[in-house]
Amino acid sequence: MLRSDYAIKRNNSVNIEFIKDILSKWVWDDDFTYRYFLRGVHIKNNICTYEAYEDKKLVGLITAWKSAFHPSCTYFSMVTKQHTGNEIEAVLIEALYNFKNIQLPLQTSIWESSYGLKTFYEEVGFLEVRRTYMPLLRTSKMDFQQVFPDVNEQDISIQDFDSIDNHKELKFKLINLVRENYEIAHSVNPVGVHSFQKWEELIFNEDTIKSGSFVILKNNEIQAYSLLHYSNTPIQFEFGWRGCRKKTDVRNMLILTASQINYAFEKGVKYIEAEVDTTDYFSVEMLKFFPFSPAPTLLTVQKKDI
Repeated sequence: MLRSDYAIKRNNSVNIEFIKDILSKWVWDDDFTYRYFLRGVHIKNNICTYEAYEDKKLVGLITAWKSAFHPSCTYFSMVTKQHTGNEIEAVLIEALYNFKNIQLPLQTSIWESSYGLKTFYEEVGFLEVRRTYMPLLRTSKMDFQQVFPDVNEQDISIQDFDSIDNHKELKFKLINLVRENYEIAHSVNPVGVHSFQKWEELIFNEDTIKSGSFVILKNNEIQAYSLLHYSNTPIQFEFGWRGCRKKTDVRNMLILTASQINYAFEKGVKYIEAEVDTTDYFSVEMLKFFPFSPAPTLLTVQKKDI
């Protein structure tokens, strides 16, 4: 099938229920791709959605959008019916290239196991910028004296977020440290400029378990932090942002993570899920230290020029 044999149409009024039905048929039980595409269609900053037709039958979709939090790139997601070759992908990505208001770089995320799509993106010049692992950790009671034998000899104090919620100075330092580390971890797709209040809302949101999120203090300075969140999955929590003032203090972050594992175990929670970006030094150190289960990998790819 030649590219000219496909008809490309821009959809200015997407029928969400129709899209959901098509996605369920094309991506089966791939929940990430299903949600990622719908997120792009739903978002108020959606730029465009194109449809590919073969003999008047819908065979592919692509949608693009901007993120207010990460405004530097244009996100997109592409799905097609099951087929051989990459002609459908080629006409859809070309339609996106030709959209008059498109801004580079383009960025998308796919499963590493989506080999056909992965190969296509490589062939048309996309570069991998990040991998994301989402493994589970089974909780158990950790013996601090065995894992961190000198922890009681250190001149440090572990405090939960409940303890610092009304401490304006410490809260200010924590929010700025979280923001700084996040910006470093996402330099390939820079975060926008956001208010202190916005960062405070993100860190102390309703999903944050304040009694299970911790900081390490030394001389009234925050040395490390580790967030914990509720999950939509029963008997499961989620690890959140974590980091330190300096990379040499990474052991302190691991101590806090161990504290969270014990906290979850005492609450009767069996698993904690992590989302580990390879661009995030501290989360990678956590992944290396604790016995997480094997997990599938998401690839994030970018294209900076057409």
